[in-house]
Amino acid sequence: MNGNSSVPSLVQSQSSHASSGFSTQQSTLVGSCSQSSRTSTSAFSQQPSGAGSAYSGSSALRAAVTKFRAHLTGPQLQQFKTTTYEQLCNEIMQIQKEQEKKKNMMNLSRIQGYLEAMHQFGKVIEVFLNMSGLVAFVWGPIKFLLLTASNFADTFETLLEAYEQIGEQLPLLEAYESLFHQSPHMLQALENMYMDILEFHSEAVKFYSGDTWKRLFRSSWKNFGTKFNGILKSLARHKNLIECRASLSQYQLYREDMSDMKVKLDGLIEEEKIKKMKTVKEWLAVGSLPDNDHEEFCEVRKKNPRTGGWILNHEYIRDWMIADVPNSPIVWMTGIPGAGKTILASTIIDECRTKSEYITTHFYCHYSGQGANTAVGVIRGILDQLVDKYPQLLPHCHSQHARSGEPALRSFGLARKLFEDFCNTVPKQFIVIDGLDECESFERKQLLRFLMDVIGHCDEVDPGKLRVMFVSQEYPDIKNALHSLARVVPKIVSVTPADNKGDIQIYVRSWVNHIAERHAPFNEELAECLRDLTVDRAGGMFLYAKLVMDNLYHQPSRGELISAIQEDNFPKGLEGAYERILVRIKNTSREPEWRMATKLLGWMVCCKRQLTWKEIQAALSIDTRERTIDWKNRRLRTHIHDICGSLVTISGDRVALVHSTAKYYITKVSNDIYQPTVECELATLCLQYLTFSCFQVDPATKKEDEPMYEELMLKGYFAFQDYAIATWFLHVSAFVKTGKDLFAQAQDPETLSTLLQDVSTAIDEFMDRYDEENFYDIEVEKCRNDCEVFKDQDFYKDIVSLTSYIYQYQTKGFDARYKISIKSLKAALDRNRELLEKSVTKLKESHLKKYKEFYDAEKRFKCDKITCIFFSEGFKDHKSRKKHVNCHDRPYKCEVDDCLGAEGYANSRDLEKHTRAFHPNISDLAERFNSTPVQKAKAAFTCTLCGQSFTRKLIMQDHEKSHRGERPHECAECGKSFTRKNDLTRHRRIHDRPH
Repeated sequence: MNGNSSVPSLVQSQSSHASSGFSTQQSTLVGSCSQSSRTSTSAFSQQPSGAGSAYSGSSALRAAVTKFRAHLTGPQLQQFKTTTYEQLCNEIMQIQKEQEKKKNMMNLSRIQGYLEAMHQFGKVIEVFLNMSGLVAFVWGPIKFLLLTASNFADTFETLLEAYEQIGEQLPLLEAYESLFHQSPHMLQALENMYMDILEFHSEAVKFYSGDTWKRLFRSSWKNFGTKFNGILKSLARHKNLIECRASLSQYQLYREDMSDMKVKLDGLIEEEKIKKMKTVKEWLAVGSLPDNDHEEFCEVRKKNPRTGGWILNHEYIRDWMIADVPNSPIVWMTGIPGAGKTILASTIIDECRTKSEYITTHFYCHYSGQGANTAVGVIRGILDQLVDKYPQLLPHCHSQHARSGEPALRSFGLARKLFEDFCNTVPKQFIVIDGLDECESFERKQLLRFLMDVIGHCDEVDPGKLRVMFVSQEYPDIKNALHSLARVVPKIVSVTPADNKGDIQIYVRSWVNHIAERHAPFNEELAECLRDLTVDRAGGMFLYAKLVMDNLYHQPSRGELISAIQEDNFPKGLEGAYERILVRIKNTSREPEWRMATKLLGWMVCCKRQLTWKEIQAALSIDTRERTIDWKNRRLRTHIHDICGSLVTISGDRVALVHSTAKYYITKVSNDIYQPTVECELATLCLQYLTFSCFQVDPATKKEDEPMYEELMLKGYFAFQDYAIATWFLHVSAFVKTGKDLFAQAQDPETLSTLLQDVSTAIDEFMDRYDEENFYDIEVEKCRNDCEVFKDQDFYKDIVSLTSYIYQYQTKGFDARYKISIKSLKAALDRNRELLEKSVTKLKESHLKKYKEFYDAEKRFKCDKITCIFFSEGFKDHKSRKKHVNCHDRPYKCEVDDCLGAEGYANSRDLEKHTRAFHPNISDLAERFNSTPVQKAKAAFTCTLCGQSFTRKLIMQDHEKSHRGERPHECAECGKSFTRKNDLTRHRRIHDRPH
């Protein structure tokens, strides 16, 4: 509500009465400062019996004032203490004059009622509540808030509206002076009124404080709505009580009413907070993985409590953690693979958590982290913890989620902004990122470029505010990024074999004792030999010691143990350690058990996301020849950990290989685990499974046929559907990609023939089942070339058509990649999931127990977008799932193939911004200024990554560099890098400006 010249202002700056502070037109406010002061002082000059100096305020009032003071900065507290009503009036006059000059009047007269009521209120509490400093916290906050907000129209308008609403709920206390003499119990109502106003100012001062308040204000104020309405209702109760001159009995009812209202309000606020937290957590889509990881590593340390502590005494680590201003806010801890860097990182994280003035967050990158090892994924993981540990910014995160239109946070730009907001707001932070080398080169470069910028900014503003540790192998690109991008020089902690030799000795000594007990008799000389040999061969690799000790412990006999620890037989390096484990498993297993172990390890190597143990059991139960799920006879009665030993780890229900090195070494040292063969088997398994009766869709199916599908559900037929539907085409593509190796290195022609026959049958039956897709309509030349290795096979034409179908669908863009391409398969999945969702509440106990063997009964409401994490993770209720799925609709897509903007935008404005920034040649911006058509040169140079054409080769080369994130042109003045030389030239002009 902007004011104008026709609306009388609170203060007429041109008035002849300006010197006294108020015009005669505004006499209804206070007349004049001096007159109002005399009137109020006279009205409350007499102290009542039992009030005034005899009343020193309740413990609740004193606690509220103490709490308010504690949240103020030193300058704020000093300013508030000295602020008077007269000073406030003068400041309002000045604000109005400034707005009048800028022609931005805001109708300040609307807070006239509030100021009049508060002026009388200030005099009342000064006389009756008799606590020093109370009045300072009436005028000081108002002055601070009005001055801070007055320069920003929208926030000033919000504040004025709030004061106007509060003013409507405040009584003019001058008329009720005798009430406080006659009814001392009413002083409690006066206290309550003061505490409500104090509560409002406490929240408002937080909203208008700090460096980022303008960015956070809207979401913070919106979140304050419920509490503000509660304050208004509470003030209305106080006003009613005073104006009706309530009796003692009425006062008792008032107290009960206020107590009940407070409980309900607190409950409502907490309920809203929980709801928002749940929404934000689902948006960040991190889950419990970071916490589970840390707990797992802490458990490892508990078993070896004397290891790892040395890292805390390293001079760089101590300085980074303890110094008020560290030599560098960045520490990079490096070491060889398997050196125990992750366990050391967990030690540092726990030590950081003991520093109560800091918030500590962490992220462990996983080689099979299901998309977590991206720049956005790492930032999401840290944001997920920050929301828990610094909930003050929860409203801001919730607001950003609502505006993003993203079901899960995917935008790097938005993730970056949120992270910056936390870093600028949180007073002090530790961040530890382990396994940076597990990220793809482009992703870690993008992550480092961003983090270096944020760290540098924070260090300039408040040194030591943000401290970050990176843990990885010493990759050249990481080293270059840390040194070229950082405004500060990082400290490097290199974990050498000498550093952790003592820890490995302690670890090995403990294990040798266990081995000696299991394989007694075991003399000290043999034990000493084993300890020395293991430590020596480990060469600083904790992983080596772990694999070797576990393998020796599980040797089936003492004789084989003695043979295994002979120096000539002892494994050399990680490759040897993995090989000995596989040899031991093979030698101690019967042939069927060994085949099962190699099958499971092969699946771990080739799976397109981590499999759950339930999914593995369901996959093993698939009988492709009988087209059934034979859970009773085919599932394993032994857990995978007992079959594959130390080569696998379990996190929750998900199974993974023990280390990122395992995938490479397992396939290298074992002839029984051949990746192209496994890819062929998994492609066959998925294709065959998707032709089972549980995926049959008959439009004529009636409701009475539902029991048939319920029976299939209880037999486990749906347990593998999430994985198979989301990855069948990935396994087919992987099978084609490894086809040459399959033929080139096949050692058993009979086995190869069987594999090819099985996959041929699977492809034929799959394409026959889903023939409504017209697989043979289009044949892509690229796919024909990729499938050339199969030209002599009877399924050649089929595999070319199927891969062409996959290629065509995947290149359609964002919408296509999210959807299930085969319509009848989508219909079958929807039917099956609907049955899974509603059956839980209807099943009898015995059937429910069976249900839980195969499915997650708690999170059964799943997203239908196959690339979304919630396609397999799910939600606890239908409402949450519906809200999530609705967010997937982002209709405005970038038309450039494989562009980062291909995921789309919520509105055309954002898409236009993206197009102008990244594809100016296809933007219509130029057309708005040039009506005369210009003859264009032939675009003869095409980008090999996205297909965009250019008229000059140099421009095309610069464009391709932007795809790869290359910035070869660096400014000698400030170190900032650019993709194009022209951009660097333009940038240099900044440094040439006169200072």
